[in-house]
This record gives sequence, structure tokens and C-alpha cells, in this order.
Amino acid sequence: MGDSIGATDLVSARHDKAGMQRQWDECAKHLLEDVDPAMAGEIQPGDILIAGNNLGTGHAHYYMAAIMGSAASGLSAILADSVNTLFLRAAVDAGVTVWNLPGISHFVNSGDRLHIDLRTGNAENRTQNSHKQFPPVGDAVLQILEAGGSRNWALRTVGADHAVR
Repeated sequence: MGDSIGATDLVSARHDKAGMQRQWDECAKHLLEDVDPAMAGEIQPGDILIAGNNLGTGHAHYYMAAIMGSAASGLSAILADSVNTLFLRAAVDAGVTVWNLPGISHFVNSGDRLHIDLRTGNAENRTQNSHKQFPPVGDAVLQILEAGGSRNWALRTVGADHAVR
């Protein structure tokens, strides 16, 4: 995707009611429908959405529909050259991998097969047989993502018996 993909580009404000009712599967059906109408039907589990600068712009009211709709669609991550800080924080808080990897949009083309290790910052574009080093993601953020969100991470950290979803 290009630059300035906002929350309402990911899931249009027309589907706000589904977002407010936490109907993430319904939000997923409309992922990027105004930007690339065929996209939602083409997403396969494990796909990564790559964007340019300013991912996640717009009003915070629409963040969760965009974030959780993306996750429900099967996307394993959304990576961008730069991400709106509040959007990034909301995604990590929800346990959804959204992160800044400066230069990622110039490292891949649509359809390329990637392997990215966020812990080390190593990225391999297996289609183009190229490698790139990005700044690694910190351990605390990775632990929150691995726990499925900040609430589960906090419960684990204090030794609670179970995590909640």
C-alpha cells in the first residue's frame, strides 16, 4: 500500500457500527475495500500488509475496527515505513503486530515472500533473494505481542493463573 493509509482506509467509517459492536470478522470483510476492493478476498492467513509513511492516521475512534479487522482477516502483521504513534500503541495493546520498519516499502513488492524476525531486525525477501537489517523491536513490546495484548501480559507478569481474551 502507499503512504497515509488511515484507519478508515483499512476499514471504512461506513462500518463503524460493526467496529463498535466488536464484530471483527465483519470488519475484516471490508478491509481496504475503498483502496483495493479485491484485497479482502485475497488475504491468506500469515500475509503481511506493507505500507509507506503515516500508517494509521485519522481519529482514534476508528482504530480498533481497523486493527482488529486486519487481524481477523488473517494478516499476521502490518509493517510500515512509519506508523502513527497512537495507532501503533493501540495495536500493541490489543496484541496485534503493527510496527515501524523504515524502508520496508522499498524492500518488497506485492506478492513477495518474506521472513522477518522482529527480535533481531533481520529481514529476508525470499522472492528477491535480498536481506535488510531493521531496528529490532524491544523485548517488552515482543512480550506483549506474544501474550496477545497488554492485559494478558500484565496478568502473566503478576502471576495470574490465566490470561483472558
